[in-house]
Amino acid sequence: MSRRLLIARPGHIYLATYSPASPSISIDLDLPVAGNPSWFAISPTDSSLLYTFDENAATTFLYKLDLAANTLTKAAERNDGSEGVCHLGLSKDSGIMVGSSWASGTVDIWNTSNGSLDFVKTMPSKHPQLDAGKVARAHQAVLDPTGRWFVVNDLGTDSLLVLDLASADMPLVKRAIVPNGWGPRHGVFYPPRDDDDGAAATHYMLLCEKTNRVIVYDLKYMDESIAFLPSGTYSTFVEGDAEVERTEGAAAGEIALSRDGKHVYTSNRLLNAPTETIAHFKVLQGEEGVSLELVGETSTGGKHPRMFSVSRDGGELFVGNQEGEWAVVVLKRRDDGTLEEKPVAGIRMDELVKPGGDERGPMFVLEVV
Repeated sequence: MSRRLLIARPGHIYLATYSPASPSISIDLDLPVAGNPSWFAISPTDSSLLYTFDENAATTFLYKLDLAANTLTKAAERNDGSEGVCHLGLSKDSGIMVGSSWASGTVDIWNTSNGSLDFVKTMPSKHPQLDAGKVARAHQAVLDPTGRWFVVNDLGTDSLLVLDLASADMPLVKRAIVPNGWGPRHGVFYPPRDDDDGAAATHYMLLCEKTNRVIVYDLKYMDESIAFLPSGTYSTFVEGDAEVERTEGAAAGEIALSRDGKHVYTSNRLLNAPTETIAHFKVLQGEEGVSLELVGETSTGGKHPRMFSVSRDGGELFVGNQEGEWAVVVLKRRDDGTLEEKPVAGIRMDELVKPGGDERGPMFVLEVV
C-alpha cells in the first residue's frame, strides 16, 4: 500500500508518494513558497490542517491539505511571532501551539483552536540571572503524553523549560539544568503512548547537539511540575580511536523512538566522512531501570540529516539530507530494529535542487494520512 509524504526544503513544499511494492518515491506536488518552511505541525484532531513558518523571518502559516487533490492551500498568515522559529508543537486538542525560536531565544504561544492561528504571547527562554552570559536558543517544544506539560529544550542555556497547560497563561514552572555546553536539541518521552491513553511517561530521552550524546532521565510527576533525574548518557558514535577524526566537530540532529518503544534512532551530522549516519540504540529494561545500547550506524546516503521520521507502521525511516547525492532516502527496519545498509528507495538531490536558487536539500520529511 502506498504512503504519502510531506517534504520541505527552502523555497519548496512537496507532496510525494512512497510505493513500497516498487519501491520508489514520486513527487506529486512542488509548491514554491517564500523562505524556509523547515518544520510542520499537523493538527492531531484534523489532519488536513498544517502549521509551518518561514525560519528566515517572523512569519507563521496555516495550510489546508487535500491529499486526494494533491493540493496545499494557504489559509492564514501571521507576522507577529518571533523571528527564526525552528519548531512547532501542538496540544492534544489542537487548541494551543508552541513555537520555539533558535534565533530569538524565545517561545511563542498561539491559539489554534478550531483551525485558527491567533498570536497570544512571546516568552523569553533565558533566565536573566541563572543564564547570565549565555545566548538562549529554544529549539523544540515536546508535549508530554498526559497532555498537560510542554518541555522546551534550550540548546543555548543548557536547560529544559516546563510549561503548564493547565493554567490559562501557560506559566513556566520549572527549569531543569543540562550539563554545561551539551546543547539540548530534541527529545522524546518514553514509553510511546497512545494519544488517547493519557498515562504519564516514565523517562525522557534528550539528544544533545554539541556532545552527540543522549541523556536518559527518570521522570517524577508532581502536582506542579515534572522532575528530571539523569540516569545515564550515551554516545551516538561507535567507539574507537579511528572515530575521533570522523566525529570531530559533529553535531547531532534528530531523535526518534520506534513505535514499539524498543529502539531509539538519532542522526549524526557534520562528519568528516563522505556520508553521514543514523545511529541505532536498543532500549534495555533491567533492575536498575531503562538504559540504551548503541547497536551501530547506518549511512543516510547524503550529508546533514537534520530531520528524519519513523513511518506510521514503524517499518521504515524517512530521512532528509540537506546535502550530498541523495535528498530523501527510505531506510528499511528489520524485525530486530537494525536498519538495512542500502536504502530501499530515494530521491536524488539533482531531482529536487536546481542551480540558481537555494541549493539546500530537505529539512523535513514525514508520512501524512
